[in-house]
Amino acid sequence: MFRFQQSSPPRPDGLGLVTLRRRGFSVLAPLTALAAITALILERRSMDPLDLVALPTLAALMLIIELALRLGRLRLGQALASAYLICTAYMLALFYHQFSSFVPRYQMLSEGVLWFPALYMVAFLTWPLRRASQIVTALIGLNLVIAAAHLWPLWQLGMLTDRLLASVSQFFLSGILIALIQYVGASARRQYEEMRRLAYVDTLTDLPNRRAAQNMLERLSDAGLPYAVVMYDLDHFKMVNEKHGHGEGDRVLAQSAQLTGQRLAKTHLLARWGGEEFLMILPALSSQEARAVAERARLSLADHHFGPVGQVTATFGVAETSAHDDAAPQQKLESVLLRADTALRSAKLGGRNQVRVALEPGPLPDSPAAEPERPPAGKGVASTPERSGQGGSVPDSSVPDISVPDGSVPDGSL
Repeated sequence: MFRFQQSSPPRPDGLGLVTLRRRGFSVLAPLTALAAITALILERRSMDPLDLVALPTLAALMLIIELALRLGRLRLGQALASAYLICTAYMLALFYHQFSSFVPRYQMLSEGVLWFPALYMVAFLTWPLRRASQIVTALIGLNLVIAAAHLWPLWQLGMLTDRLLASVSQFFLSGILIALIQYVGASARRQYEEMRRLAYVDTLTDLPNRRAAQNMLERLSDAGLPYAVVMYDLDHFKMVNEKHGHGEGDRVLAQSAQLTGQRLAKTHLLARWGGEEFLMILPALSSQEARAVAERARLSLADHHFGPVGQVTATFGVAETSAHDDAAPQQKLESVLLRADTALRSAKLGGRNQVRVALEPGPLPDSPAAEPERPPAGKGVASTPERSGQGGSVPDSSVPDISVPDGSVPDGSL
């Protein structure tokens, strides 16, 4: 089921954070290896002993990690952590080596240490704010210890030059400043993502809300892709609130959402449409396949015991977009929602606790109250019978367990 628990709502560019990290790593890993090899070539006449060993090792390890990730031997998080640890170890060794090789000759730090701020930025882009802050603080702290261990003896001997002190000071001040900027930016980004997530999430059920559902419907309609919708609400829910209180009613809503969502594929969306009404969006499914999905959800709810409330049933209306409808995308969207809603209302008049399918495009007239169990001919709906004990006949037990195909959906819709 498609839910927004700890993640952001669908990105308009269609790339989730995991996809962005994966693509970024696929670019950075080869580039890091290439940079190491290039440095070896450029410094071949005056190669530092550390670089002579570290740079080929760094290049080889980065390529091995990328290969392992592509072959599925490593997860993305493991690959990112491994690559970061390798690069950090090299940079710390380089900084330590500065004071025995480069500093005595030039009385300043080499340009290699300028890559430390890149490690700070990668940390804030890769991990949550608190963990990234801990990693960056630890890196700066280790560098301070290394620098103090080398500069203190020089100061005692009177050999600490102003040039070296200025170089080290600028290294730390610029690094800390960049780290603070990254921290502020990451904090603002986290707040924005949380606000954006809450704008698309129903806080009671933790389901996507109406805005998120409309967002997905609009993208599907604009792309001209087929889909079905299932609109349903809980029967006699007002009586649940009146008899057991709104707190118990809220628990029923949350539990029913969880029960229904468990039976949906990852490419489908279940949203709280309003009150006790919910909406399923099922890309690439026909109305009959959607009916089977709705029927399984109906049986799951009817078989569940909701604590002191007992049994709670739901009524479902199903509709699909028409391949022969030449209307504008917005009109198609409004039409399929109207037909699903009308099928739902017809099922309510037909006795509740059932699924009805809108067979034809266009609104469906209400079923007359005099014949609640069977809508008159020409109403444009098909229904599945109620469960035994709910005021109707035993349902057809041969409802097929439709396997949900992987529908093609527009980027960013899921």
